[in-house]
Amino acid sequence: MSLQLLVLAGLDKGKALPLHDGPDLMLGRSVQAHYQINDPRASRSHCQILKDGDVVTLVCAGGSGGTFVNGHKVQRQILKPGDVIRVGDTQLRLQVGDQPPNDASTLAPGAMAAAPAATSATRLESLKGQTLSHYAIGEILGTGNSGIVFHATDTKDGRAVALKVLQPEFAENDEEMQRFVRAMKTMLPLRHANLVTLLAAGKTGPHCWVAMEHVEGESVTQMIQRIGVAGMLDWRQTLRLAVHVARALEYAHGQNIIHRNIAPPNILVRAADKVAKLGDLMLAKALEGTLARQVTRPGELLGDINYMSPERTRGTADVDGRSDIYSLGATVYALLAGRPPFADLSLVETITKIRKVDPEPPRKFQMALPGLIEGPVLRMLAKRPEDRYQTAGELVTELERVAKFQGVPL
Repeated sequence: MSLQLLVLAGLDKGKALPLHDGPDLMLGRSVQAHYQINDPRASRSHCQILKDGDVVTLVCAGGSGGTFVNGHKVQRQILKPGDVIRVGDTQLRLQVGDQPPNDASTLAPGAMAAAPAATSATRLESLKGQTLSHYAIGEILGTGNSGIVFHATDTKDGRAVALKVLQPEFAENDEEMQRFVRAMKTMLPLRHANLVTLLAAGKTGPHCWVAMEHVEGESVTQMIQRIGVAGMLDWRQTLRLAVHVARALEYAHGQNIIHRNIAPPNILVRAADKVAKLGDLMLAKALEGTLARQVTRPGELLGDINYMSPERTRGTADVDGRSDIYSLGATVYALLAGRPPFADLSLVETITKIRKVDPEPPRKFQMALPGLIEGPVLRMLAKRPEDRYQTAGELVTELERVAKFQGVPL
């Protein structure tokens, strides 16, 4: 059966996108996307379209503002002919063959009504200078698919915090709210020297928010950008950072929490003492007792593809702590080599190499790197989970041993 996506609304209205079999075909505005759309509100890699014969599955890849089917926000859904997908301002209908486009009156119920009048990011940015709960909101610290992080001040005690405000659509969905409540119940009690501490969470008006420890320093992303000319970070600093994040993982995994999104933006380094802290645990997969509830849904892809483990690129829901170990290895590699293991490639090429090709040894880029460090990094990046360190605790032990031998203070 011949299937296609027909653009019903947006800048590409009337354009038909024939569907092809394959597990990794992305829809988005990037020129590298297999299904490219001209929509500034869509992400470069917005969602996956997985076609296996006549079965078509949509998987949200963390696209800005979310991915909707027939007016309902989804993360993974099997599609049937007639279903209408919305990404950004673009609406596409799955259909058989080459049916002609219809006008807006034929769209699935709720598909048009779900489109916001203004971008969520713009609405959140307007919070600057206002007070949410007991937090006075200041400058924007960062933006992401799920919301915006502001510098804020707790008016109760004057303490500076990082306040993450989630997209308004998030609070409108009962299922999202339940996930938020489950995540907060799991994350708020956690305390570790190498985790960004969550201080409070709540819902005020249409906004869900999370107040976090404000780390005076820079993210690893900023660090990579800062050292971009030199190309790489000194291996001693990198080893220290790796030990700190591995300790955070050992603690989180001990609480049955798999992070699933370890990448440079989610690691902060405090300026005062160079202590590294792992953040964004609220988007982790939380296994809570026998209920095994998930903070992220099965098949959800969040994060930078350059740092994903091979098993994560397949959208599998049953990844374990060894996936986090791979992602930490990819981040450490980027600091040592000045680039991720596989860089400057198309999305399909990146995924293929993550799954099948061994990265070049980091000593090719930093010749002074001791072999005692290169070995663990390459083991963290093993394709098969069973070939990596099996636990974060095992990784911590190895990295601490190397640091002691090399005389690197932790």
